[in-house]
This record gives sequence, C-alpha cells and structure tokens, in this order.
Amino acid sequence: MDSSVNKPIKEGIPFNGIKPVSTVLFGGLLLFFLFEYVRPGSYFPVLEAAKLNTVIPVAVFVFTFFSNAGRSNLAVINARNTKWLLFFLFLFPIQSITADVTLYVYNAFKAIVGYLLIYFVIVKQVTDMQRIKAVFSVLVFIHVLLVILNPNVVLAPEARNYIAGVTFLGDGNDFAWSVCIVVPLALYLFQISEGRLKKIFFFSAFCLLILTVVGTQSRGGSIALGATILYLVLRGRKKAVGLIGLGALIVLVAWFAPQVYFDRMKTVADYKTEGSAQGRIMAWKSAVRMATDYPFIGVGAGHFGVKYGVEYRPPGVGRREIPWSNAHSIYFLALGEFGFTGLVILLGIIVSNLIRNEKRIRSLNKQTSHNSESARRLTVAVQSSFIGFIVGGAFLSGLYYPHLFILTTLCEATDFVDTGANQNKR
Repeated sequence: MDSSVNKPIKEGIPFNGIKPVSTVLFGGLLLFFLFEYVRPGSYFPVLEAAKLNTVIPVAVFVFTFFSNAGRSNLAVINARNTKWLLFFLFLFPIQSITADVTLYVYNAFKAIVGYLLIYFVIVKQVTDMQRIKAVFSVLVFIHVLLVILNPNVVLAPEARNYIAGVTFLGDGNDFAWSVCIVVPLALYLFQISEGRLKKIFFFSAFCLLILTVVGTQSRGGSIALGATILYLVLRGRKKAVGLIGLGALIVLVAWFAPQVYFDRMKTVADYKTEGSAQGRIMAWKSAVRMATDYPFIGVGAGHFGVKYGVEYRPPGVGRREIPWSNAHSIYFLALGEFGFTGLVILLGIIVSNLIRNEKRIRSLNKQTSHNSESARRLTVAVQSSFIGFIVGGAFLSGLYYPHLFILTTLCEATDFVDTGANQNKR
C-alpha cells in the first residue's frame, strides 16, 4: 500500500478522469462538510437518529485508508501537520489519568479524533486543483446555505441573531469567525471562475458573507475580517485595484451596518471598562494560573469552565459572584487545559504553516508562468483564511472546532499541488 509514496499524480485531473472508487470517497468527504456544518439532523430527526454525523466520517476514513486512490498512507502520516496533530492527540490519554473528570477529556478526544479522520481523508484525496476548488466551493456554499436558513442575520442586523440547529456555529461570534475563514475562498473562486454564472454566484457569496459578519455584530469577527481583507490587499498584484475594492467594501458596510454595530465596535477601544472585555481578561489571567499550577499537561480537556468557576476565580471574587466561563481564546484555552505543552503545539502548528505559506508565496512571486500565478492566488487565499482563523481565535474558544484541522489540510493540499506530486517531499 505504501509503495506508492513516490508515485506522481497529475495535477488538474478532471472529475470524469477520476477512478469511480476515488470519486465516491471524495463525494463522502463533501457530504461530511454538509452534515458537520449544517447539521441537517436538526431539521430532519431521522437523520440525527441514524447518527450519520458519526457514520459518514468513519466510513469515508475506512474506505480511504484501504484505497490506493490519491496519496499513500505513509505520505499522509509523514506530512508535517500530521505529526503536529498527533503530538496534540497524544496529550489526551495522559489527561485521562490526571484530569478530574475523565468524561470531559473523552468527549473532547472524540471530537478531535473525528476531525483527524477527515484530515486524513482530505490530505490523501485532495491531490489536484479540481478537488481543492471543489472543497472551497462546498465550504462557501455551506455558509451561504446557513445564511439562507437563518436570514435574520442579514435581514435584521440591528439585533443579534443566532444560527438555529448548529452546535458549534450557533453563537453569532462563532459563526462570524467561521465566515471570516471562508471569505477569502469565495473571493478566490470568483477570481478564477470562467463562466459568468459562477462569477456572479461567488461574488454575491463574497459580499453576502461580508454582510453576514456585520450582521452578527461580532467584534472579534469584524477584527478577523479586517485582518483577512487587509492581507489580501497587501498580497495582491494590483495594489490600486485592491485599494479600490477595499474602499467599495467600506462603503458597503457603512451603508448596511446599523448604528448598534458601530456602537459595539467603539467598545473595542474601551476594554478597561467594557464588561465583556474585562470578563475575557479575567478568564485569560486564570488560564495563566492554571498553566502555572499544571505546566506540562494542564487542568484537562473540557475542564476550563468548571476549574474557572470553582478553583481559579479572580482574586476576591466569590463563587456566586461570577458564572462559569470559557476561555474566550483558543490560545488561553490551550494554555489552561493543556499547559505550556499544549500552547507550544498550537503555536507550532500555526507558525509552521504561516512560514511555509509565505515561503511558497515569495517563491511563486519570482515566477511568471500562468500556472505559477494560479498557484500563488491559491496560496494567498489559504494564507488569508489562516490569518482569519488565528486572529478570530484570539477571542473565541473554538479549539475543538473543525477549523484548525480543515485549514491544516488545505495547507497540505495546496503545498502538494503547488510543488508537484512527483516531488512528494513529505
């Protein structure tokens, strides 16, 4: 099975040229995104009863593992991000012994394992530009679908609305964060699409998703969106066009956003007196205290809220004076629940991918062929999505969401396609 490590895979193979087994597996992968993000079981209970949200990723992984289609299993295991993620996974069995409540660790462990299975499938199956674009398209479509299913997010932006039926995207802040990750992908698909209808759809999706972030009134989401857009402008070949586009977006937001949105944005500068910001700062300080007491393994996955409410309340605050809270940051959540070990692993994943993507972009900048420009646009889009993740993650506790795993797979797939499968460096 692993004898195909150095077997070249032609870039840009059309779908009608893919083996039937590989096509079925890839279809199952795309179906996973639908069930994980949209949660159709919330609308059709029979789907929830069938536990398809669990069955689909497991089945797709099993068939993928024993399939010769795509990259070899050894190549996937040797990938840089795979090693980082396995280091992270290794912490959970240790915590099952050290943590107060084993069930909390087990529940977080199940979520991580599920995402790792999909990570494996994507890295193995997404081996050409056609499939990368297909994954991008599905992610954009799913977020547009969620907006359609929850129209008040855009139609009633003066109120803070929630996403119905979706577990990890139900809160407006979480949804805005996820949208920020997808916005650069929509812009990329608009830029490369050739058909008029496709261009109209992806440009409309891009604008709709921008307005969605505004409609959620999420301050963290707005900051993350600004960082992604600014990066796209700075990395664009035509700075003048980028600045004009940025100006148009500012006008669009100014026209659409209600006054309450601007009022919330003003509170970002008043973090010393604003209640929500102070709550985050108190939680972050408590995370540091947790890591100081448990530097190597943390208080345990899923334990931050209970530990914060019972043992690590701010000094002078009684048990009934402050509710249990999450960490409000993937970085401080990793620090509190996994100690300095977990934080180093998380930062290692982020920094290594940022550096690799930037090196690839600089290398592609020196080339002038059509293929190199296409690869450059792809890499910039993925890098911008990654920036949206790391900026938004500073304010949200989505360490156990699929975002990190999906983005690391896209980095692997992009690097694989850009460098050429015949090199297969990892």
